[in-house]
Formats: sequence, structure tokens, C-alpha cells
Amino acid sequence: MSQSSEKKWFALGAAAFAAGFVALLAIRRRKPGADEAEQRPEAALETREEENDRVIHSLVVLVAGSAYLLMASGGGRKAAPDHTTYWARYADWAITTPLLLLGLAGQALGSPFRRTALVGGLLATDLYMIVTGYLADKPARDDPRKWLWYAMSSGAFLGIYYLLWGPLRDEARRTGPEALDVYTRNAAFLSLVWAGYPLNFVAGPEGTGTIDKEASTAIYAGLDIAAKILFGLYSLGNTQEKAAKALAEGRVPEHELRPAPRAFEEVKEPGSPEEGEAGAER
Repeated sequence: MSQSSEKKWFALGAAAFAAGFVALLAIRRRKPGADEAEQRPEAALETREEENDRVIHSLVVLVAGSAYLLMASGGGRKAAPDHTTYWARYADWAITTPLLLLGLAGQALGSPFRRTALVGGLLATDLYMIVTGYLADKPARDDPRKWLWYAMSSGAFLGIYYLLWGPLRDEARRTGPEALDVYTRNAAFLSLVWAGYPLNFVAGPEGTGTIDKEASTAIYAGLDIAAKILFGLYSLGNTQEKAAKALAEGRVPEHELRPAPRAFEEVKEPGSPEEGEAGAER
């Protein structure tokens, strides 16, 4: 593949991520009508979950777009024995995939702090997968080390799927039927798209060389757009749908609204153990 053809795909990817970033910041839930706004003014506000989703997916798209811009300008790569290793991809994935998984964990748990060990294990497994994937990319395709590292990275990849569809899905079920529905839809979308990455690695120049660099670059660009832009819009839409229903039914407390109608602080009841300890300290 010519260098100009390679840059074309990277430039298209950078442009797509720029458009996706703007879309994620701009898209808003349908504003309530005049009657609804008068009865429930909070319906015009965002919920904490909506804000979290928007921030996470906007950051994901911003980081990915920066990586594509770097590769389009000729950087973010290093020569390998029989192919080119794009280290910018792995730097991108090391930041964006933990953010995507953190967003999914938040949807399942309500708060990632509910199961810190589970979420930490998920993120650590993901980073292990990225690092070992990079180590698999560097050697020549006839070097046994490549396929050893690839096997270890694939094992971590399967471990992520187990955590997503085992413990985290169980936690989503405990959180409630709405959380389970949103989590299942989002996890299914991301799981389906992510399955294409290890397959493209095997088929591409860094693997067996079954397909050329142009085809592999185009596939990676398509997968990245689907996993970050399209998934971000899909996930945010699902969260907005859930929030609209909860707001319409009056199930969202004030401290979950963004911006909150008023500041909140912890208030201790007179005579409580905490109040007694505070008095003793004074």
C-alpha cells in the first residue's frame, strides 16, 4: 500500500472522530414540553449517569482522534522486521478501552465503587491485554514469540468477556431491570465489535499477512469508529432513554441531577454517634 493511501485512511479516521466528538457534546435528550417543564422542571436537566456517559465517550473519541491525527501526519509508528508497528494504536487503546469498560461497569453497578476489586481486576486485565498485544505486534511473523504473546493477550481478552458477561452482568441484575437492560445492550454491542480486533491482527501484516496493509488499516479504522463513535452515541442514547423514564416517574433524587438544583452536604442528626464524636473532638 502506498503511503498516501495509508494516510488517507488515517485522515478519514481523524475527521470522523472530530465529527463524533462534536456530536457527543451536542446531542441532548428531548426537551420537555411547556406543561411538563412546569410540573417537573428537573426533566430539563441531565442526570449523573448521562453526564458520566457524555464525559467518558467524549474523552474516548478525543483520544482516538488524536491518535489518528498523529498517524495521519506520519508519526506513531515504528519499523518491525517484516511490517510496521503502529504504537499510537496501542497508546490509544491503553487509554480508551479502560474508559469504555469503566463506563460499562458504572452502568452495571450504579457506581464502580460498589465492587472496586471487580472493576480494578477488569481494568488490569484490559491493560495486560493491550501490553501483551503490543509485544505480539513487534516480532516478525515467523518468530514464535509473536504467537506466544498473542496467545497470552487472547487469554486476557477472553477474561474480559468472562467478567463482562459473568460477574458484571450478575451485578447489573441486582441493580435492577432497567440497569440490566441498558448494560446488556451496551455490552453486546461492544463485545461484537471488539471481536473483530484479534481477527484483523491475525489476518493483517502484523500477523499472517493474509490481507494487505490497506485492507487491514481500513478494517481497524472501521472497528475504531464503531467501537468509539457509534458505540458512544448508542450508549448515551440508551442512558438518556433510561433517564427520561426515571425523570417522568419522579424517581431521580435532586443530588443525581446535573447541575444540582442546590448544593448538598452531609447533615448529622443531633444525638447521633457521629455528632457525639464530632462534639468530643471539639
